[in-house]
Amino acid sequence: MTLLIILIVLALLVVLAAVLLVNALRLRPAEVANPLPPLAAEVAGTDRSVERFCALLQSKTVWAAEDPTADHSAFDGFIPKLKTLYPQVFAALELTVINDYGLLLHWRGRNAEAAPVVLMAHHDVVFAKPEEWTHDPFAAEIVDGRIYARGAVDTKCILAGLLEAVEYLLAQGYTPPRSVYLVSSNCEEDSGPTGKLMADYFSSRGITPLFVLDEGGAVVDNAPLGVSCDFAAIGVAEKGIFAARCTVESEGGHAATPALTDAPARLVAALDTMLKSPAPARLSKPIEETLKELAAHGSLGLKLVFANLWLTRPLVLAIMKGNAETAAMVRTTYAITELEGSRAANVIPKTAGVTVNVRIDPHENVDAALERLKGSFAKVGVAGDMVDFTLENPIDPSPVSPFDDEVFCYVRRVTHSVYPQAGIAPYVQSSCTDARHFATICPHTYRFAGFLFKGDQRASIHGKDESLDVESFKRGVGFYIQLMAHLDQLEGYLEG
Repeated sequence: MTLLIILIVLALLVVLAAVLLVNALRLRPAEVANPLPPLAAEVAGTDRSVERFCALLQSKTVWAAEDPTADHSAFDGFIPKLKTLYPQVFAALELTVINDYGLLLHWRGRNAEAAPVVLMAHHDVVFAKPEEWTHDPFAAEIVDGRIYARGAVDTKCILAGLLEAVEYLLAQGYTPPRSVYLVSSNCEEDSGPTGKLMADYFSSRGITPLFVLDEGGAVVDNAPLGVSCDFAAIGVAEKGIFAARCTVESEGGHAATPALTDAPARLVAALDTMLKSPAPARLSKPIEETLKELAAHGSLGLKLVFANLWLTRPLVLAIMKGNAETAAMVRTTYAITELEGSRAANVIPKTAGVTVNVRIDPHENVDAALERLKGSFAKVGVAGDMVDFTLENPIDPSPVSPFDDEVFCYVRRVTHSVYPQAGIAPYVQSSCTDARHFATICPHTYRFAGFLFKGDQRASIHGKDESLDVESFKRGVGFYIQLMAHLDQLEGYLEG
């Protein structure tokens, strides 16, 4: 009897191993249905395109909303500069200025009944300290094939790419089959109002775009999980966000007689609890697709794991939770960003404060994320009148846009035509974009820049020595040309 049980168990293990292996071998990169013609070598940016891009980068368009004395003169001259650099665009497209400096260009299509396409960027950039850079952040120097400048990646490359593409297509005598809108905000980095006002512009006119494409994902050369090929991650949703200012009160006193009930001690205990009790992790459907596509381009070991999530899901979650970047893909995150206590070394303050930056996973909302934060304080006895929670700019996660229909497939097809060797998959954006405002009016809102950003270039966003390869910029221009040149492929979609 015992031998029979052993034989049955062995047989079951063999069957299980066979199932796992078959599933792994079946995992292939997602096919691109009805692929577009590959990008022709001549359909891309030129040296003159690079010169114009550098001219945009030299404008010091730092909005700095928190500084009432901020110099906005660069914004005063920015649209006039665009008109000089792109005369055909501004002659053929209708310009509307939103909130004094926001750019909205309407390229009228042949079919006025068809839902338009909205292509987004922002021309404001974050502050840069010249003394921290190897190159002047607003000189747009080209060194060893790289353009060094604040905004080179985030996101003047997109604005320049869009304008170059339209300029090119106008020169070819092209008119799009449906209207195309180019929009660019002046205050995205400060979560300013222009992005929302632009979405309101469409909403007030009853215009539902066919799709919206903003910044977010991109083509990268250092994909996770050791995958060696280039990888294009197309954002189909973005996390919610809020900053919670948490203030703890106590009696205060002299540092010679500390107590666990002091405000800083209570605050530290609550934050320790918060960090040691993170939000539960889960694999959303877009993240599952991302992981499967990565594995399809990876080793047999990766395929065995990610082709069999029905069995390996707990293991996958455990692995992803062990890395900061991948952990952010599967849960709501809580980051300590600002701390405030005593102004003197020997004084225990009556008040201690912290700002916690919260990024909310799509399966949760602001209320649930806030309750978890409050719970961390309550667990150490900090509640009621002892603590105050003040939220700044709370935003729920965006809806998840479709990634299995013809519209998403079109973005995939365009990406494949420009980057034929790259894996392509949906993903969830961790940072916030102006696209969140358009997601309320357009079901197909995506986040993807059509450029190859190398690993160190992604890391330089908001940091020192932000840069983009010249050839990456030229190829990215080709992406936006392809995107607009083949819109007739979506003629069956008249409405958004």
